[in-house]
Amino acid sequence: MGVPQSGFVIFLVFGIFCTIAGIAAGAYILKPKDQPIQFDKWGYVVIIPIVVPIVAALLFEVLSYYRVF
Repeated sequence: MGVPQSGFVIFLVFGIFCTIAGIAAGAYILKPKDQPIQFDKWGYVVIIPIVVPIVAALLFEVLSYYRVF
């Protein structure tokens, strides 16, 4: 019943690592030459609605797995 926990955790961590590495590589490739990567307020306006639902969904699944609520 369900996914084996250790294999699922390894798969999930590897997927998150690959996603973060891909985002970092894309930001590095697209940045102007000899300029630091900078984020203004509009960068946060874009990233917060993307990250918050993902974190909320993962947190909900973890809490429901351990039957916290």
